Amino acid sequence: MSTGSQGYCLVLGGGGAKGVYHIGVWRALRELGIQVDAFIGASIGAIIAAFLAQGSGEVLEQIGRTITVDNVLDLPREFTEHGAVKLDFGSLLSIPELFRSTLGNRGLDTEPFRQFLASRLDEQAIRQAGKDFGIVTVNVSDLKPREVFIEDMERGAVIDYLMASSAFPGFKQPRIDSKSYVDGGVYDNIPYAMARKRGYRHIIVSDISGVGRTRRPQIEGSVTVYIKNSIDMGGILNFDREFLESFMLLGYLDTLRAFGRLIGYTYFVEPDSSAEADYASQTPIDLPELPARMRYDRRKLLVALECAASILGVERIRAYTYAQLVAAVAERRLTVDEKIAEALSGARGRPATLARALRAAVMKRRFDECPYYYYRLIGGIFSNSAGAMLEGALVSLTPELPVGAAWLEASGAGLDRSD
Repeated sequence: MSTGSQGYCLVLGGGGAKGVYHIGVWRALRELGIQVDAFIGASIGAIIAAFLAQGSGEVLEQIGRTITVDNVLDLPREFTEHGAVKLDFGSLLSIPELFRSTLGNRGLDTEPFRQFLASRLDEQAIRQAGKDFGIVTVNVSDLKPREVFIEDMERGAVIDYLMASSAFPGFKQPRIDSKSYVDGGVYDNIPYAMARKRGYRHIIVSDISGVGRTRRPQIEGSVTVYIKNSIDMGGILNFDREFLESFMLLGYLDTLRAFGRLIGYTYFVEPDSSAEADYASQTPIDLPELPARMRYDRRKLLVALECAASILGVERIRAYTYAQLVAAVAERRLTVDEKIAEALSGARGRPATLARALRAAVMKRRFDECPYYYYRLIGGIFSNSAGAMLEGALVSLTPELPVGAAWLEASGAGLDRSD
């Protein structure tokens, strides 16, 4: 198979339910017009790769919106609720039943997943689509890893190889030619080296922070775009609908930011040079030293807004224009200010109680509110070195705090300096 095309090879990492992130990545790549000619994956990355090699990106998006744990594992009904894993008193009582089933199958039963894939993937379509496709798995019978491309898979065995690549330890081990297999992530959870050995030099990696062995990619002599989830959100068996939708959107946003369509550190913001120019033309706000990762950034308005949004806990998983982020900061600030006023009012006559709660929250790093909330309360309760110590501890945990607080205090409730 020719590898001379300038199209990219997309390498997809393993990570169970977090694989919906890859679907968001693919959506962004299509929107950006990025040509992809090959798909290589481990575990859930192998499953996504097969759908993309087949040309079924739209099917994938529908799957991402509807998949449940029942499509993957055959669990007693006490262990599932609304399509997600449930752990409560009732499910604990059913552990003996689950244990017997697991023991009988030599692992959790993944037959629902095999049927799910068989009903949606067409091996002949994958072979005829003209896209390169490969997976990694581990032959546990011979204790050898296997990196397998489509032309090396026996006819009628593509689903077998996909099940082999995604057989997470503890799942029932699939068999191919009388050999047992386990998840490819045990050997290489992000099979970048496999792409290089195939001859690809234009590579996009989608890393979802999955459990497994992650080898350091040797990127020398290549054009490599490395996309990784910027927020840690859930586990490999987290089929909660809100999580799946948010993580899929995160993949889309992270990809747009990786290719420069969006900018930002913690947030996803549309570039706006005119807003930066207007801000630069005004009398500058005297801000403290910027956090290390932002220190040399010339986009002063973006940096100030990001710091303010971070310390206020403004929603991260969405795309903003500059004006929209300004509005979100202002709205969130009003909400937090109300909570601060309520806490200070409630502390009258018993400030020691609030002081102890603040100390415990900061020193134990157990926060129920945003950093700005604690920063303002520390300033309102303490007037001695104890307050300075707590504030210093809070700043060490949230480097954006000094800049964000200074910006909020100088720009006023309306934040009209950024209009």
